[in-house]
Amino acid sequence: MTRILILGGTGETGSWFARYFKEKGFEVSIWGPRGRVEVAERLGVRYATDRQKEVETSDIVLVSVLIERTVELIREVAPRMHAGSLLMDVTSIKSGPLKAMKTYAPKGVEVLGTHPMFGPTMPNMHGQTIILTPVKGKSEKWLPIIRSMFESDGAKIETLDADEHDEIMAVVQALTHFAYIGIGATLKSLDFDVEKSRRFMSPVYEIMIDFVGRILDQNPELYASIQKNPKAMRARQTFVAECMRLCERADASDMEGFKNIMREAAEHYGGTHEAMERSDRIIRGRIEE
Repeated sequence: MTRILILGGTGETGSWFARYFKEKGFEVSIWGPRGRVEVAERLGVRYATDRQKEVETSDIVLVSVLIERTVELIREVAPRMHAGSLLMDVTSIKSGPLKAMKTYAPKGVEVLGTHPMFGPTMPNMHGQTIILTPVKGKSEKWLPIIRSMFESDGAKIETLDADEHDEIMAVVQALTHFAYIGIGATLKSLDFDVEKSRRFMSPVYEIMIDFVGRILDQNPELYASIQKNPKAMRARQTFVAECMRLCERADASDMEGFKNIMREAAEHYGGTHEAMERSDRIIRGRIEE
């Protein structure tokens, strides 16, 4: 039986993977920085009271802690792993953790960056995207095993190198979250009555406002850490600058300037008609609901 240790397994994401690997027939143990043994009992897995011993005897060590703690934890545990084992992480930033895994994993220990593009509220990974960031020469044995397992459960697997991953996630995650949280903060500053506004909502507005609420309902610690993506600063600053450019056009009643910005953005976006059709299907589903 394959033994897996999940570091951070007492958290939401770590617990999700503890349940997943247990259902797949793995012998699962978990560890968390606050020693929450009751989580292991609830999950029906073993709590790693002797973390280092568990690291030494596990076939897979999966790191699922906050981004700012990930590299430090990898540095602590990687050297204790045995040849033939696999070191994984499931953080949303890849360049730093992958560099640490390559640096501190002993010869014969494979490494695999992993980023599930879904949260722990999802019941399973069917239809979900998982990004893998393998390392040439250090992911040969375990990459096909992990990939095949995830794909057999309906996941869509994408493979990227660490830098490209972080570049894309700076927009897909960090910028998107930043924009939604910014709208939520604006509603608060305006003292805007969100619930009252639902009486007057179009379906498009209702879907948008629910996505704002979805993000605001999440763990602020996790979402703040996602902003640590080294590529995210440029995305945020560009977004704010473009918002100010639009604001200046609107405040000056420069409607032609405003329209030009929108037209240029649409031209760069491409496929706006297809996006309209896809979003129409979502809107029709909301209306039927």
